Amino acid sequence: MTVTRKHNSAHLSQVDRGWAWAVLLGVHVCNIFGYGYLTTLGLFFTEWKEYFDESATATSLLLSLPWMVASPFCFFIGVIASRFGIRRVAMTGALINGSATILGSLTKDMWQLYLCNALSGVGVVMMLSSGMIVISQYFKTRFAIANGIAVAGVNVGQIMFTPLFRFLIDTYGWRGTMFITGALQMNCVAASALFRPLKTNNSNGRKPNNSMSINMHVLGDDTVINDSHKKQKSNVALKVFTNVKAMLLILATCVFSIGLLTNLAHLPARCKEGGWSNDQSGMLLLSFAITAMITRPTHGWFVDNNYIGCFKLQLIVLISASLVTFTNPVSNNYIFLIGYSAVLGALLGIGCPLLIVNMKSLVSGPTTPAALSLIWATVFLFNGVGSVVAGKLYDATGNYVVPFLTAGAMFLAAFLLVALITAMKRRQDLRKLQLRNNVQCQSALSSNNVSN
Repeated sequence: MTVTRKHNSAHLSQVDRGWAWAVLLGVHVCNIFGYGYLTTLGLFFTEWKEYFDESATATSLLLSLPWMVASPFCFFIGVIASRFGIRRVAMTGALINGSATILGSLTKDMWQLYLCNALSGVGVVMMLSSGMIVISQYFKTRFAIANGIAVAGVNVGQIMFTPLFRFLIDTYGWRGTMFITGALQMNCVAASALFRPLKTNNSNGRKPNNSMSINMHVLGDDTVINDSHKKQKSNVALKVFTNVKAMLLILATCVFSIGLLTNLAHLPARCKEGGWSNDQSGMLLLSFAITAMITRPTHGWFVDNNYIGCFKLQLIVLISASLVTFTNPVSNNYIFLIGYSAVLGALLGIGCPLLIVNMKSLVSGPTTPAALSLIWATVFLFNGVGSVVAGKLYDATGNYVVPFLTAGAMFLAAFLLVALITAMKRRQDLRKLQLRNNVQCQSALSSNNVSN
């Protein structure tokens, strides 16, 4: 049985224009106060470690829990959104995120802060997964640019939160800082309200089959779903696990995320280890964020206009990030550390959104939402793993040499996996070209025989 509910929706003519830009603004804002906030939690690392008098590993878990708890929820966002509406899911996530941060400011024990940070991760993934689904619906030819602009919100958040957190911590302590930040995060409720669902019209004008069709191809506030269609969608979603190249990209994302969060979560502490102040430590994240904010939206223009292939650019970024990270233990000079952060920010500002673009190029049609959810789940899970791994290595060695060398090795492993994907993709493309040439030759021979 099919249940239909009417709602206001955007028309397909708004793809790549019109309301699409309002949706992009909403996703950008959610990235500022969601992902951007989580990547700057490293500024609380020293404060929490000293206040709770815990080890680096236990304190690192406060940074990683939001990512690790959020990861499995990525798989369920599509299902939840199809039931309740993608806009409602995003707005609820924004409310949970802001509330969890405010409640975190009132905690007395570390386990309470663990719980609040975990809830914050759930809220963030509800916002961001919904936002990326909406972006993929509203942008087709300009997807790489739109994706870069949306994810650039992470760097805007880093730029905004780094000096703000240092000022607020010095003035009000870490509790007051979290309370004020939670109030600011409530703005994401309004930003998520911009996620107006996009509806497609029945192009051939024929009445759809009751058992296999739905009136909407995207997740809106109101959807038309039947049991057989849901089974078909479930089977199609599982097909992404049979795509070898997509699974290799997931593995590359695993090790890439470990390297990324090792840098972001422990750069301030690495700077303090070199003998610099809290304010100077915070400037490393600011330097990282400024260069990443520049490269994230701009690289999409080159990719969309075919000046460079997305896989070729990813390879250049990964090998460069690996070499740069290996140099981290070379010096404690502050100018060196600022330069290191700026260069790495420029590289990873390109590398992060390219993972999504590359995944979208490896899958097609109905498997795309499942593939994008899977890559976001991987990013969230292994971002959390990266922080804990770096904390354990620090506890074991007493310095940050091994953690950053490990991060460099993670980027190198990601490079090798993407290189393998590129080789497999090139071989597949050559086979398709040969098959096409053979078909054309056979057609030409057949036409000649007919004419003779």
